[in-house]
Amino acid sequence: MKKLVALGMALTMVMSILTGCGGSASSSAASSGAASSDAASGSSASSDFNVPAGAKVVKFGNSGAIGEPAPETCQYFCDLVNEKIGDRYYFEFYPAEQLGNETTMLENIQVGLQEGVMTSLDTLASYESDLNILSMAFAFDSYDSMIAYLKSDLGASIWESLDSQGMHVVNYEFKKNPRIFFAKFPITSPADMKGMKYRIPNLPIFEKNARAMGATPTVVSWSEYPFALMQGVVDGGECSKDSYRSAGLYESAKYVADVDYAYPVEQICFSTQFWNSLSADDQKVIEDCAADAAAKHTEKIADKWEEDKEWLIKEGGVTFCDIDRQAFIDAAAPLGEELQSEGFFATPNLYDETRQFNSQG
Repeated sequence: MKKLVALGMALTMVMSILTGCGGSASSSAASSGAASSDAASGSSASSDFNVPAGAKVVKFGNSGAIGEPAPETCQYFCDLVNEKIGDRYYFEFYPAEQLGNETTMLENIQVGLQEGVMTSLDTLASYESDLNILSMAFAFDSYDSMIAYLKSDLGASIWESLDSQGMHVVNYEFKKNPRIFFAKFPITSPADMKGMKYRIPNLPIFEKNARAMGATPTVVSWSEYPFALMQGVVDGGECSKDSYRSAGLYESAKYVADVDYAYPVEQICFSTQFWNSLSADDQKVIEDCAADAAAKHTEKIADKWEEDKEWLIKEGGVTFCDIDRQAFIDAAAPLGEELQSEGFFATPNLYDETRQFNSQG
């Protein structure tokens, strides 16, 4: 009995301490736990936003850290929408995984815990397998050819499928810079990647790419990527050009093969239920604001890589290798037919079908 009384007193003291400290913790908008709790309860950090009376709060999330291009674009997009229809639908922006990582936020969209999100388009491949081809090495020869595919009748089934799963994609033309290979040693051709411990995200298409280059894929989370390089868990890997400097990957792996093997884009989507509740006029406003934001984002990204590349060479000690790009393309050539034969895509002959867009690109 005495032990129970003592335990009760101890718990009371702990709760009192936590209550006393709670003010500073709960006021932090950067706390993902607090944000997730807000989302689940249907409330928001409205005290941090000037929400017009009577307006519906629209939670909009992104995983990028404050100061990176994607969150800046998201904030610009939300501000645009609020200028036009903020008296009816007020967009609150939550960056830096405050509402969860990309996978969690897409799940939130489906179950109504938030209304909108910007993620990498290839993240949606887990819902629509035809999107895997966007990350396949050298599947497309330019952004234009890839966008032509996404806008075609062949691509239309993707958006219909996602819509039926509760995610309405509004815009997918937020370009990132193309994807590169990099390592702790020079890479001039796939021969240099043979046996290389190569970091991949936990997505099958990236494993396929790695093996096509002769590398040994090792799954490492994005947050652990720089540490895995420093500790020798991996020798190198791949990323978009935008991330190589911003994530500090250059600090441990200073040799770049600037191959442009894929052309990543970000997308904005909303809960299908929320989207269908909007009037046609309000939908048009949001679509127009997204198009405006996408154009500005793409322009900013192109300029940023030129600045980053100059800095990486002069200040970061990075070497851009003299590559045989055709050798990389040739190494990946069998991959499309292989994936197609394995039923990797929802559309049986997707790889063959998408070749037509490269001839146009």
